[in-house]
Amino acid sequence: MKNKIKLVFSLCMFLMLSISCKKEYLTAPPQTSISDATAFDSPDRILNQARSMYQALKNGNFYGGRFIVYGDIRADDFLNETTNGVTGFDVWNLNPTGTSQNSVKNLWSQAYFTINLCNLFLDGMAAKGTSVVGPALAANYIGEARFIRALSYFSLLQFYARPFADGNGSKPGLPLRLIGIKEPGFSDLARSTVAQVYTQVLKDLDSAEVKLPLTNASAELNTTRAHRNTAIALKTRVYLSMQNYTAVITEANKISPQLIPPFKALTGVPDSLQPSITNIFGASPVYNTTESIFSLPMTATAGDNPGTQNQLGFYFVRNGASLGSAEYSLNPSGIIANTGWTATDVRRTGLIFTGGTKKYLSKYQSP
Repeated sequence: MKNKIKLVFSLCMFLMLSISCKKEYLTAPPQTSISDATAFDSPDRILNQARSMYQALKNGNFYGGRFIVYGDIRADDFLNETTNGVTGFDVWNLNPTGTSQNSVKNLWSQAYFTINLCNLFLDGMAAKGTSVVGPALAANYIGEARFIRALSYFSLLQFYARPFADGNGSKPGLPLRLIGIKEPGFSDLARSTVAQVYTQVLKDLDSAEVKLPLTNASAELNTTRAHRNTAIALKTRVYLSMQNYTAVITEANKISPQLIPPFKALTGVPDSLQPSITNIFGASPVYNTTESIFSLPMTATAGDNPGTQNQLGFYFVRNGASLGSAEYSLNPSGIIANTGWTATDVRRTGLIFTGGTKKYLSKYQSP
């Protein structure tokens, strides 16, 4: 009997010791986060990495809100109604300094966060991802990363650098970072020239053009994920900013070489103008029409939209409903005073709301 007890005790001790040596039982891999070492181990993980670049781009501090808003209110077409420093009063007043400089810091940091995600994705695809998903799908993903990186750098150039025409790109531009940062201590980088940043933007877009698919699987994906014509269309805008009009025509002709309406793309996604701007904006918009070459999707799910004080409707809408705060009204001396903009123009009759003595942009109807 004693021998049996000793044997059972010994077996129990052996099992306890063998289990205690298995560290993975004590520190299980996290289920909600993935290390960089395994982020490119499966097609699903790589797809989620690709989606994360778009998610960063559509953040409320970047293309999901603030970048679009700041570009609008810096011009002379709007009047500030609230003097609210949180919602761009400093930008409208052309004085983003002191305690109000968050408007600069938040946009800048979100743009570089997006750029870094693109860099990390490209590094991961080169190291492992291409072998996991195969060269054809890998090329599509890499094209998306290079498109988003190009769009991010091009956008930053518009706000934080001199125009290309000022010195033919010789003025200081942006810190041009093309390698992913995984840990602190690597963010100190000198500014490249404006021309050097534009060169990289065009290099990324040229690469994206040949790597992106001609078309995606649906109208929604053709709007919300980059395709070949997306990259070409952005190149026309880049060359416009550089005042290289010959290149603008060359790129535009790749999409629609016709000189008469309807200016429809002859290859790839059949991008074309809609009969009315109200098909895209206004009371009943359809965001995935053929005119929407690239748009970022939003839903009511928390984290999948810009948030109250970032969303476009919040800034401009006042139409009797509680869609927005109408932080900015239309300047009576701005574009709406232009006599060349006729009273019957649908952009005037369909996208402007009159409230009392003021007029408001009702282009963005959905909160």
